[in-house]
Amino acid sequence: MTVFERDPKLRRQAVAIHGTRCMACNFDFGEFYGEYAKGLIHIHHVQPVAKLSGPTIINPETDLIPLCANCHSVVHRRKDKTLSIDELLELVKS
Repeated sequence: MTVFERDPKLRRQAVAIHGTRCMACNFDFGEFYGEYAKGLIHIHHVQPVAKLSGPTIINPETDLIPLCANCHSVVHRRKDKTLSIDELLELVKS
C-alpha cells in the first residue's frame, strides 16, 4: 500500500483561493453554526489520492476544492466509484 501525506500548505492555499463554502451545495459552516465553526471545510482532491501513482504536483486552484462534510462523504461513499464533481452537482440539483 502506498501512503501519501496531505500537505497542510496546499490546504491553506486551496482555502485562500476557493474559500470555505462548499462548491457543491453552497453550505458555509460559519454562517450556519456561527463563529465556532467559521473556516471549517473539507478539501477534496479532484483526482483521488488513492489513484495517484507516485509523488504528484498538486495545483490547489485546479486539483483541490472545498466540500462540506456531507458532500465529501457522498463523493467517497463507494470504494469502487469516487464521484466526479459534475456527478455530485447533478445529485445536488436533483
